Amino acid sequence: MEEPKEPPSCKVRVLGGARAIEKVLDDIKKQVYRYNSEVSKKGYYLKPVHKVYKRLSDGRLRIYEYYGRYWWRLERRNGRLKWIYVSNVRPKGLPEFPSHKLEGVVVIREGNDVIIDCEVFDKLKEIFEGFPVEKYY
Repeated sequence: MEEPKEPPSCKVRVLGGARAIEKVLDDIKKQVYRYNSEVSKKGYYLKPVHKVYKRLSDGRLRIYEYYGRYWWRLERRNGRLKWIYVSNVRPKGLPEFPSHKLEGVVVIREGNDVIIDCEVFDKLKEIFEGFPVEKYY
């Protein structure tokens, strides 16, 4: 899985932007649920986001969110179910999952704000309409 990393030098903080991301993700999750009902018969599951949690030295929690396609499978180990990461490449024999707006996007979440690369902001500008934005250094 990806290691937490800072986005490129041009960044913006979208105040309250986590709500906008969640709204888009809710629509994606509906597609994922339908897709997973089909591929789970073959033992796989798709997750549209991978999160890495990092506690900063000042005590704040920073969540790195990687949006894409992450296939997992469930295994029973010692009587318990365990999620096993398979790949970010679709396993053979599974149908293609439709692309979505957040595909390939990396977001850093701090509370209700999101910190994103300027290029990503330009790509997703319509979902952040009405949210205050400030340069992030």
